[in-house]
Amino acid sequence: MGDCVNGYEKRTSEKKEAIITAARELFAARGVMDVSVTDIAEKANVSRVTIFKYFRDKETLAKEAMKTWVEILLGEFKDILASDLTYKQRLLNIFATRITNREKIGEQFINVIAWEDAEMKKLINDMSREYALPIVFDFIQEGRDTGYIDASIDNDAVFAYLSAFGPIIRNPDYIKKGPTFQSGIFNLFMGGLIKGWHEMKL
Repeated sequence: MGDCVNGYEKRTSEKKEAIITAARELFAARGVMDVSVTDIAEKANVSRVTIFKYFRDKETLAKEAMKTWVEILLGEFKDILASDLTYKQRLLNIFATRITNREKIGEQFINVIAWEDAEMKKLINDMSREYALPIVFDFIQEGRDTGYIDASIDNDAVFAYLSAFGPIIRNPDYIKKGPTFQSGIFNLFMGGLIKGWHEMKL
């Protein structure tokens, strides 16, 4: 009996993962509005009924897809910061990953789901506070220790600086103006925090 239950749970988990992955890829490529439940079902190789069995509606599925994308992105950053690369190399890898994931996730996916939904904004903010900020502050402390960041700047000042950056990237114009604008904003931000940032760039 136990094996049957475990087998059922495994199949259920695999189906849900396939649906979320298919939705995430389609939303990133075409935007939430232009993707139908039928499109997702075909890509995930399941029926529409199966999708509605696990997710109340397309919006609920979109939130789940966005959540997994945030988890993937945080995981990528964590792996970079924990690597044996130099501080400079890790900074440049973070910069490259940030741009790549911006393009990967898609303009409409970010705007419609992340910034226009109160529940999704709360989820992203909670995940950032619980998982991302501790990693960021550890990295900042390492920057102080290695001389890349001015040791006289305290954490409150750094946090205020990071917080000021948030509204900029949440503004729809940040995405609409494209990668050149995004890179410029990011370089201005990093240049204000990291010594010699503009000389580091690839």
